[in-house]
This record gives sequence, C-alpha cells and structure tokens, in this order.
Amino acid sequence: MDDKRQLIFDATEKIIATKGLQGLSMQQIASEAGVATGTIYRYFKDKDELIAELRKNVLRLVADRILADIDNGSIEDRFKRVWHNIVNFGRQRTSTNLSYEQYIHLPGIDNDAHQGFERQTFGKLHELFEQGRELKIFHPLQDKVLFAIAFEPAVSLGRSIRRGQMQYDVNEIEQACHLCWLAILTPTYLQK
Repeated sequence: MDDKRQLIFDATEKIIATKGLQGLSMQQIASEAGVATGTIYRYFKDKDELIAELRKNVLRLVADRILADIDNGSIEDRFKRVWHNIVNFGRQRTSTNLSYEQYIHLPGIDNDAHQGFERQTFGKLHELFEQGRELKIFHPLQDKVLFAIAFEPAVSLGRSIRRGQMQYDVNEIEQACHLCWLAILTPTYLQK
C-alpha cells in the first residue's frame, strides 16, 4: 500500500478513536497525517469513500490479527487459537482496536457490498465453521449464530479487560474459552 495512503488511514483511525466520527474533517486528517488536504483527494474522492476504504482497511487488520495461524492444528486447536486471538486483540488499546469499535457503527456496514467483503475477509473463519458442521462437530447453525455463541464472549471479555472492568486471569480465560467451545459442539461429538 502507498505510504501516504497508509498515513491518511492511520491519521483517520487516530482521529476517530480519540474524537469520534462526528467532527471528522479532511483538514483534520491532513494535519494529523502531515500531508496537504489536496493529497487526500488524490486517493479518495470524498470523505465517504475514505471512510468506506478505512472500514475495509480496519477489517483486514482485525482479520489478520484474529485469524493468525488459523490453518494449523485440529479444529479444536484452531477454534481456541482464534478465540484467544480475539481476547488478546480486544484487550489491547490500539488505534485499530478503537477504530474497530467505531467502525461497527459506521453507516454502510450493513449494505450487501460490505457484507460480501466482510465474509471474504473472514473466509478462513467461515471455512472452520463449515468443516465443523461437515464433520458433525458443530451444531448445524448459521455462521452468525455460531460466532455469537462461540466468539462474542471473547470480544466482550477482551473489551472488559481493556476498559479495566475486570482483571485478566489466565485460568478464567481458559475456562471461558473451553465453555464457548463446548457450547457449539453436537451431543454426538461430546459423547466421544
């Protein structure tokens, strides 16, 4: 990716993370990025396009972090690695993490094009769910339902730790991960 484009993304993330989206202006972004306002318009036709591309950039960064090493090991190993990656990502106070919280509330997140991009970006996670269903390890539920049951607790725990609402306790986190794993397993698989 072009260095100036990344500078613009980084500056936009920082501003959104610290000040929110409401007062975001191209002048603020240019100042934060150390570029001329006109430079931004060489990369993005307007603020809406910049935000749409930032959404994609943030989503890619998040996916890279939480899907790290998802191809190695058993389905259980892979599940638990992703689960812990989500907690660890969520508990860190980074501009990408804070931008992601803003990102999930941005307009356009529910349109078909963005939903397709999100599904593609998290394709490895969808493959994990599909494998689990095919092998009759996971309940035959939609991916969104499996994610809500299995991984939303990890998102919530990471956020709570980052906000200082709870202490990070390795044993509790391990137990929570195991409970989320058990929650999506079929009774047949549990009996093995």
